[in-house]
Amino acid sequence: MPMRILQYGLILVPAVLYLLMLPLDQEDLYTLYIIIALGLAVCKDFARSRSRARYVLLILAEMLWSCWLIAVYGPFMLFLSLSILYVYMYRLEGTSRWLMLGAQLVATNIALHWQYAPPQELLPWFASVPTESKFPFLEETAGKVVGNLILVLTAALSWQGSRMASSRGQLEQVYDELRSKHYELQDARAQLLLFTKQLEGVAQEEERTRISRQLHDDIGHRLIRTKMMSEAALLTLPLDTKQGTEMVRQIRDQLAASMDDMRATLHKLRSSSYVSEAYALDLLLEEVGRETGVKTSYEVRGSSRELYPSMQIVLYKNAKEALTNALRHGNASTITVEVEFGEREVCMSVSNDGVIKAKQSARAQPEGAQSNRSTAADSGPSGMGHEGMRLRTESIGGRLEIRQAYPYTVTTRLPMMKKTDLI
Repeated sequence: MPMRILQYGLILVPAVLYLLMLPLDQEDLYTLYIIIALGLAVCKDFARSRSRARYVLLILAEMLWSCWLIAVYGPFMLFLSLSILYVYMYRLEGTSRWLMLGAQLVATNIALHWQYAPPQELLPWFASVPTESKFPFLEETAGKVVGNLILVLTAALSWQGSRMASSRGQLEQVYDELRSKHYELQDARAQLLLFTKQLEGVAQEEERTRISRQLHDDIGHRLIRTKMMSEAALLTLPLDTKQGTEMVRQIRDQLAASMDDMRATLHKLRSSSYVSEAYALDLLLEEVGRETGVKTSYEVRGSSRELYPSMQIVLYKNAKEALTNALRHGNASTITVEVEFGEREVCMSVSNDGVIKAKQSARAQPEGAQSNRSTAADSGPSGMGHEGMRLRTESIGGRLEIRQAYPYTVTTRLPMMKKTDLI
């Protein structure tokens, strides 16, 4: 739409302005010429989508007609020829536009020459005959120079505009392709999510079927057999106490086996989140206290946060190694595990009230020589354990600290990354 407005505007506006300067006896013929120019422009627009050859011929016809108006009415009609120049610089591609420009320059120069020096055979067609001038050659030269400059500058601006329009069209095409691909990716993602849900549903259904079959075949049959044995035991006990007692023992064994099967089945049903319980420190302390009789205590400070599996494993293994050393080499009666969550790190301290290793260390070292550093080089069985804890801690960017003074404490510090640090 902007191209057509400019195209017809370059025809109508100069034509109307020039009409105001014409005598009344020449307005009818001039109006006819302008209507012919508009008709050629309209026909050219209709022929563009039908036939390229006809479109080019109409461009040439409109160009020659605008040059005829220049020859008849003077250089002011040059603005009408800018309309067709603007159009073919945008519409045509390659060498076609430059051939058209060359043809228009030649035709315009001929028209300007006829305006200043009309041929005798065409003299009756001209609306006005130029008056005698002292310097006709200079006027003709100046008109040609100005006319050619206007045509060349307009051609350069139109060509640059056509390049920008072409680049914009390519960008819009690429944008449309990217948007189409984006929609395709969204559809594929939605289909993948749907397929994943369907697959998960099928897997869950298969797992339910397998578990129900197992419950029916194993535990169900065993419970039915236990029920029958219980009824038999009720009838046997009054008559034969020994045999009835044996049957009761068999019932007990059957129930224990059923409980084991039920526990195994429930364990399979537990989600993967329960895997972290394998490295739970409170369960480790509970187990140690139950097996050894040592008094244990577990305390968490700060805002508890979810740890990476690697951090859980390191804390668990270091705590287990420290507990083993406290029991084996320190003869500890009380063990305390404290976990503190800070802004940038998590700190686990395992301390015990063992006295043997602390006294041995105090005797072996002079006063002031004790420090908060790893004792991987200490003599004794725990030296390898300390070295393993240190290497394990440093493998994920942490550090190990050992305090020899009472209470003997092994501290593991691990860095905690925030989500914003990972982005």
